[in-house]
Amino acid sequence: MARLVLHIGTHKTGTTWVQDCLAAARAPLAQAQVIYPDLSPHSGHHGFLTDWIALPAAYVTRDGGRAGLSQLARQWRDSEATILLSSEELSRGGGPGGYADLDALRSLFAGYDILVLCVLRDQLSFLQSVYAEIARARLPPRPPDLVGEAVETGMVDGVFCDYGKLYDRLRQSFAADEIRLLDYHAACNAPGGVLASLMRYVAPGLAPEIYLPQSPVGQANVSPRALTIWAALAVAGSALPDARLRAAANTAFDLEFGPTRRATIFTRAEHRSLAERFDPANAALCDRIRRLQPGFSLTAFAPAPDLLWREDLGPAYWVRLARRLWLTPEQTAEPPPLTAAQG
Repeated sequence: MARLVLHIGTHKTGTTWVQDCLAAARAPLAQAQVIYPDLSPHSGHHGFLTDWIALPAAYVTRDGGRAGLSQLARQWRDSEATILLSSEELSRGGGPGGYADLDALRSLFAGYDILVLCVLRDQLSFLQSVYAEIARARLPPRPPDLVGEAVETGMVDGVFCDYGKLYDRLRQSFAADEIRLLDYHAACNAPGGVLASLMRYVAPGLAPEIYLPQSPVGQANVSPRALTIWAALAVAGSALPDARLRAAANTAFDLEFGPTRRATIFTRAEHRSLAERFDPANAALCDRIRRLQPGFSLTAFAPAPDLLWREDLGPAYWVRLARRLWLTPEQTAEPPPLTAAQG
């Protein structure tokens, strides 16, 4: 019997890197009867969802997403292959952009064994990454508003941050034994990272060398430092900051706190609000999931002792930022290194 595995994200859990790796390994995966469909130039499968979700035009395929899924289902129905589809947009819960019709998708793949894989990340770091991602293209919500929306609705920008609600939505279309949840932080720290953690469900006997990169590569679509984005937005006011302002905010941070200092856009009080809302919800979800996944847990956000919170950005930082903006590009350039003769 043919099998369908849906890797549905969630957003900001290494999905782009996973998709890039799977696309690069498409040929050897096919030899092992794991079919990772080609929607080039994109490595993920967002193009299969454009009939349901308002995605950028670049993702739209010639015949439409639903037609592509139907053709895929017909092509492999009578085989023993595993079709692996990966798109974090499958975990989207609504909003103006819409969401995937999971019942319709399941109907298209009638007769397939189905497995849904979903990676979950602690809400504070997840929301911070969502904030940074939104800021790439438009003004993001103010951090207090982001926290307020998340606490009140369990969603932000059309995606779930209450994972119990996400699980409830999945259960409307899939049986409990067709869903497997993964903890993002545990998966990152496992051998082979998130990709290998997923592939252990997709093809348990497959050698990791088949799909893991042969040489170390950086993660794709890594979120920039969110706190300096917030600082640049505070200076820019009602417009997105330009490249010079973003660079000045980053450089001022590096000079004041050091380039490796971890920081968050949230305040300590906002962190407490998020923890009070989501820690009990996460615990309740874990209790439900352990019936099929014994020992399952979600890693809670644990702030490092030296974590820089939003209220910790004091006058010295803002003075540095203002100074970087006042200096000309030539004045802000780093001096060239000394030559041997000069040294």
